[in-house]
Amino acid sequence: MTKDLTFDVHYDNELAHEYYGDGEKLAKNLREIYHDRNLKFPDVFDSTLTTPPVHFLSVEAPDDVKIEELQNVAVPPGLHVDIIDFHME
Repeated sequence: MTKDLTFDVHYDNELAHEYYGDGEKLAKNLREIYHDRNLKFPDVFDSTLTTPPVHFLSVEAPDDVKIEELQNVAVPPGLHVDIIDFHME
């Protein structure tokens, strides 16, 4: 079984946005950051129209994944990821 999580991705500034990218490039970077967590990141997702944008990804995770562990993963400087489980028990 799996559960759906929401990853809200924020950048510190436009330079970080250019570095980490959008779409497939951002998804690839997130796959590398969370490489050992068996998460499925989409290449297409919703974003705000702000500069830099905020991206909202629907991520598929194994049922046994702990949100706290994902929140403690070291995210590179310039990038911030808020992880939300709307189906918490």
